Amino acid sequence: MSEIRKIGNTNWLLDFEEAKELARKERKPILLQFEIEKCGGCKKMYSHTYLDEKVSQELSSRFILLMLNIREAHKVRREYAAYWTPSFYFLDYNGKSYYTFKGYFPPDQFRIHLRIGFSEASIPKGRFKEAMEYLNSGYDDLSKNILYPKILVLKGMIDYLHDRDNLKFRAVIKSIKEQYPESPEASQYFWDE
Repeated sequence: MSEIRKIGNTNWLLDFEEAKELARKERKPILLQFEIEKCGGCKKMYSHTYLDEKVSQELSSRFILLMLNIREAHKVRREYAAYWTPSFYFLDYNGKSYYTFKGYFPPDQFRIHLRIGFSEASIPKGRFKEAMEYLNSGYDDLSKNILYPKILVLKGMIDYLHDRDNLKFRAVIKSIKEQYPESPEASQYFWDE
């Protein structure tokens, strides 16, 4: 095994090919973070977000963690058109990207992004049960979060893909429109009443 970078209770691989191989073996998505020296958002992730007990537990149990220097990993950076640090990419074991976001986030918002990224990487592979399980975890902590309507949409999509109940999906989007009217997800309700 190559070099590992330890941050709090998390271990980050520093080799892209090794991360892909481990992801294949363990059947987990890769969470790739690009970093650079003197990145203020990166430093805040390391000193605050990654030290959060719930974040570190979720990172370690759900993902293969990979950290690359954006200036040194030229080929990988070009492949994902990465230009910002910190930036995060949720990949499968082939390196295909399913979800990305950029910048520092405090623990509660980062945990929402972890759920979204995990689900976006799992749903196309038919891993609905695993995605739904993770989306349903931590509800009490996260339901008041500004990003939470996205979780509700993903749960509705999984339900629809599983049982093809259009009315149930419509009800999910309608409830988002009522409970979170200012969210972008509320505008997804297009049905005439």
